Amino acid sequence: MKKFIILLFSLLSVIGVSYLLLFIISSIYSPQADHVPFLNDNRVISPTIESYRPLFQKYAEANGIGQYTDLLMALAMQESKGKSPDIMQASESLGLPRNTINSPEASIKAGTSYFKKVMERSGGNVRLALQSYNFGIGFTDYVRQHGGRFTGALAVKFSERKAKELGWGSYGDPYYVDHVMRYYNNEKLKQALTKKN
Repeated sequence: MKKFIILLFSLLSVIGVSYLLLFIISSIYSPQADHVPFLNDNRVISPTIESYRPLFQKYAEANGIGQYTDLLMALAMQESKGKSPDIMQASESLGLPRNTINSPEASIKAGTSYFKKVMERSGGNVRLALQSYNFGIGFTDYVRQHGGRFTGALAVKFSERKAKELGWGSYGDPYYVDHVMRYYNNEKLKQALTKKN
């Protein structure tokens, strides 16, 4: 009887692990399915942001960073998901109070221009530029003073330090790079899988 219970438990374990693996594999290769946890959970570019692609392309090319159009759209997803007229949350980059910009085009123009500045300041390091977009351009100087290489740990330290200096509960999003790249990478994966079908 004891052997039978052990055998039954082992069999159920194998079936459970097999089911989990099949679920993960089917999720990865079925981007159109409603149940897909990785690709259909609002972690891809929304139709609202996608509708502004011509503006993202226009201002990215005007700033000489046309190759970052998709990344800028992923950044806008992290900033607002297209639910605010200031879709890139770019008002503060102009020295204005938050959400002062009331036009998606003006937001894309200002946000793209600011992203170019942080890209130049970061020496072309995309991850450092993204985090500096969120924290402010001074984060690039902080990284230079602390080894010159962007790390997640430095982002956390900077966030904690700034929050303490300002007396705030928190400062920015120290995981901003991962959050933006999640949208970017999932969108690229979705596009690649859609082309195959």
